[in-house]
Amino acid sequence: MQGFIINVTKVKNEDLIVNVLTSSHHYTLYRFYGARHSTINLGYKIDFEIEYQIGYLPKLRHITHLGFPWLKNIYKHMVWQQFIRLLYQHLRELESVDSFYFTLCDRICKKLERQEPKRAIIEEYCKLLAHEGRLHKDFVCFVCEKKVNNPALARSFLPAHPSCIAQEPFNKERIHYLFEHFDTQFLSDKEIEVLWSILLEGI
Repeated sequence: MQGFIINVTKVKNEDLIVNVLTSSHHYTLYRFYGARHSTINLGYKIDFEIEYQIGYLPKLRHITHLGFPWLKNIYKHMVWQQFIRLLYQHLRELESVDSFYFTLCDRICKKLERQEPKRAIIEEYCKLLAHEGRLHKDFVCFVCEKKVNNPALARSFLPAHPSCIAQEPFNKERIHYLFEHFDTQFLSDKEIEVLWSILLEGI
């Protein structure tokens, strides 16, 4: 089966506990140090098998790395790993998962071949918020519950009056276009950096 490595934890003797996201499941698997030569890295897409054993974590076996050309780009790789860490925190309590999250990761990986990574991930993150019913297109301040003209955005891109959360406002039309079309083309690089810093607060 195929999956994305969304977390790696070192344990005794340099063995690893590896969290893998597939199209239907979030697995927590054990990888022995003796098999360390296989590629285990955060954010990698792999083909793998699971060996079940009574009383222990299942083993991660027969790994093949399904690489992407942009992984050689340090900046894109770093941004991708930042997002994957956040996704793991978001899904860490779940075992069965919707196929949406695996497909989302696949879409981002395809976009990263040509697109600026923060823009690609912000667009897909808005799709995640919409999928979970958390994308607020009504532009009502979550603090005072009144309509917002040019909103500031809090964690999870929640709209608010700039005065309510002491943040700089965005242009409402540009944010509305992002929320409606999942497209960052009308946002400046500065606005993208602000949105990225908000995203890093947590999914």
